[in-house]
Amino acid sequence: MLAVGCALLAALLAAPAVALVLGSCRALEVANDTVTSLPGATVTLICPGKEAEGDVTIQWVYSGSQHRQWTTKGNTLLLRAVQLDDTGNYLCFLDNHLLGTVPLLVDVPPEEPKLSCFRKNPLVSATCEWHPSNTPSPTTKAVLFGKKINKTNMKNDFQLPCQYSQKLKSFSCQVEILEGDKIYHVVSLCVSNSVGSKSSANVAFQSLNMVKPDPPMNLVVSAIPGKPRWLKVSWQDPESWDSSFYMLEFELRYRPVWSKSFTVWLLPVVQHECIIRDALRGVEHVVQLRGREEFGTGQWSEWSPEVTGTPWIEPQNTSAGILGNPTQVPDEDDGNEEDPSRYSVKATSIPASAQESSSVSLPTSLVAGASLVFGLLLCVFIVVKLKKTWKSQAEKESKTSSSPPYTLGQLKPNFVLVPLLTSAGSHNRSRPDNTVSHSCLGVRDPQSPFDTSNRDYLFSR
Repeated sequence: MLAVGCALLAALLAAPAVALVLGSCRALEVANDTVTSLPGATVTLICPGKEAEGDVTIQWVYSGSQHRQWTTKGNTLLLRAVQLDDTGNYLCFLDNHLLGTVPLLVDVPPEEPKLSCFRKNPLVSATCEWHPSNTPSPTTKAVLFGKKINKTNMKNDFQLPCQYSQKLKSFSCQVEILEGDKIYHVVSLCVSNSVGSKSSANVAFQSLNMVKPDPPMNLVVSAIPGKPRWLKVSWQDPESWDSSFYMLEFELRYRPVWSKSFTVWLLPVVQHECIIRDALRGVEHVVQLRGREEFGTGQWSEWSPEVTGTPWIEPQNTSAGILGNPTQVPDEDDGNEEDPSRYSVKATSIPASAQESSSVSLPTSLVAGASLVFGLLLCVFIVVKLKKTWKSQAEKESKTSSSPPYTLGQLKPNFVLVPLLTSAGSHNRSRPDNTVSHSCLGVRDPQSPFDTSNRDYLFSR
């Protein structure tokens, strides 16, 4: 079905443009007595009636808002370099007697339209629109010509008028599409007025694949107290999306304000908030979101407007003096994440020196130095003590017997299992954490970054 539809669509697009519309795109018809002109041209108006013929004096009055008047010898009025505001009715009089009216229409040929079609929701019709670069004249009309192509190779022609919106500055019209409809469409927009006409290029689309939602709305980026590298992100579905029947999946991207590269995460469905766990300390970040139908049908929305946020910064205690506040909030965020390479679409390369900038206070340095000296002295004492013990034992054994009282096979090493790392989960339970339970990776936070339940790969039996 899909291959047949694509083949039919390609064949139709390769056909001449005339085959795509019900009729040719022509200029609008005007009344026979109406004089049409382009801006800047010279126009000659002729007063109707036999009474105006000959060498008579004719008074002309413009019926527009300016109320201009002219007096001519003969029945002709010459207007030079006419403009759009010269459009209107021109009345000619002979001795205050109305002889007739001459309508003048000054208009600009329409520009070539650039048509685009989209659906913001699988439950609504398609919208085809065009945003002209300049405001069109009041006489400009737009008509959408199109064809429907189904699997039986039947072509249904249709024609729809498109209205101009002064608020949106665009021509738009609705193409009716039923839910679940997989029909192919080929459309073209004809724009015309009294002095010319133009047609757009052909636009082809399939009813389901053209679904493109609006960007997510109400994006909020906030810091989490006590988490110097975390940012909480929350958002809502766009108002034009009906989430009663169809869900959205989201893609999130973020970067430091000074960087041009984004880190991008594909988030799971039915999620409207998450936590960024690898933000740079004290650095403002730019965050954006976009959405797509949950099963990947259709297109990604445009990226939402940029929103900035800065992770939590520990307040400085001025009474501590130069040494600062010795109480530091431990940063255990990095160890509680799974490998992000499985979820990341593209990641920003960030030097490690930019991520870790914590400094060691003076009391901590003194304690560390004293501990090192004590450890070295203890090791020297133990080595000397053991050396004396081994020497005295060897002398006793040499005196009593020349053969050892035991065989080498009896020597069996005794291994003592010492935990290498404490469980991250038990450490986390020592302090409450009221943050959101899921991160931007869309996976649950593991209790420990290491697997200590199976030690066979460390010690052989």
